[in-house]
Amino acid sequence: MTREYKVVEVKKKSTFGFSRLDGEKLEDLLNDYGRQGWYFDKTISGETLYLDKDTIMMVFYRELPR
Repeated sequence: MTREYKVVEVKKKSTFGFSRLDGEKLEDLLNDYGRQGWYFDKTISGETLYLDKDTIMMVFYRELPR
């Protein structure tokens, strides 16, 4: 099988330092992509991204027909 990947950038904090990503929003995001046929694969922490510590990257994939 061949896979297609999608990377979604999610902000962890707002401009004023308050958390913008709560459990309900994360659950909605995961369910929305799941309904579209995407499977959650992993996150990449902002600490690995230069000057972007308030962001996480969520990686999704789905199988493509041959």
